[in-house]
Amino acid sequence: MSAFFNILSHSIGSLFLGILITLSGMTLTLFIIKSWHKNKHFTTLSFLIAGILFLILSFHSVIICGAVTIKGYGNEVERFINSYVSLLPNDYVITQEDSQSILENLNKELPLVGHYVNWADFYGHTPGDIAHAMNKKLQSFMNEYILKHSLFILAFVVLGAFLIIKTMESSRAGRRQPLRSARTKHYDDF
Repeated sequence: MSAFFNILSHSIGSLFLGILITLSGMTLTLFIIKSWHKNKHFTTLSFLIAGILFLILSFHSVIICGAVTIKGYGNEVERFINSYVSLLPNDYVITQEDSQSILENLNKELPLVGHYVNWADFYGHTPGDIAHAMNKKLQSFMNEYILKHSLFILAFVVLGAFLIIKTMESSRAGRRQPLRSARTKHYDDF
């Protein structure tokens, strides 16, 4: 949850974009549900479920937008790491502690990164290739993070749509009454 608030404070664009994406997706979802179930209407419970779904999807969308923002920091990440390790000899072997120290200092420079990545082990790298290796790993991790949250969104949309459909009621005006068979009475039948 703190990542959400950090994204809010450091990247207001991620917030607006995440909510806009969620609003568009929810509108499309409700439109599709209504077009498939024309003889039904939304109930108060349907709208309550849609509201809760909107909040959940907004959270995940904002988190995804934050991850995309971090992916855009690639050049800055490499530039910062290269400047951080510039005083080390070229044949120096980076230890796990060194790479963790680099990450902690990177998190001070780019605080948003710290909410997504908090541990680093780049043992065996040299100052010449550590920046590229850490940036490549960060990009890979962000791709996995985006995929995971996208799958969460998909699962919530399917579950939410199912619940919304289950809470819809049939419209009375468009409902046909069953035909009653009129049995002719024969007074001769006793």
